[in-house]
Amino acid sequence: MLRLEIHPQTPQVRHIKTIANMLRNDALLLYPTDSGYAVACSATSPKAINRLYALKKPVKKALMAILLPDISKATGYARINNFAFQILKNHTPGPYTFILPADPHIARKLDVNRLEIGVRISPGIFVQGLFEHFEHPLLSTTAKIEEEQAFTKHEELTPVFQSKVDVFADMGEILVSPTSIVRLVDNQIEVLRGEFPLPETSQ
Repeated sequence: MLRLEIHPQTPQVRHIKTIANMLRNDALLLYPTDSGYAVACSATSPKAINRLYALKKPVKKALMAILLPDISKATGYARINNFAFQILKNHTPGPYTFILPADPHIARKLDVNRLEIGVRISPGIFVQGLFEHFEHPLLSTTAKIEEEQAFTKHEELTPVFQSKVDVFADMGEILVSPTSIVRLVDNQIEVLRGEFPLPETSQ
């Protein structure tokens, strides 16, 4: 596992470019988000996707989200009507994972049959910087193997992921702060976890 120390305010472009190139070559990435550390791979790499599934076990497939630079990239993975588009437009980037109807070809893209899929647009500085140099969405999941785990720094993460991922973007200690999960299906807002500012007409 290659460990790269990432500056928390100004992530080094040379490190980001190294990570982007590794992702293009089927790497698994351990990286910082605004909600804690996560593990991800290119959503266009079948080899890396299968490695990520193996890491979290098939039963965890449904807990993975597509990480995107902006709303425009979501249409290849989810169906977004005008109702959902306005919600995403007003609340992204942000600490939310939005559950949307999956694209009908999602099984071919991600090797899993799903009626719905999680979409995340993170405001994290590392993630935003990565997408300036990496052209594909990421398939992402929380950096833990067992449900009760909550790793915040490299001393905890390294022993667990040393042999499981290819590159670790280490931004120091990051507290775990799970995203709110909001389901946007059938023109309804359903808050599954956390908090979300509902419009007056939805309350």
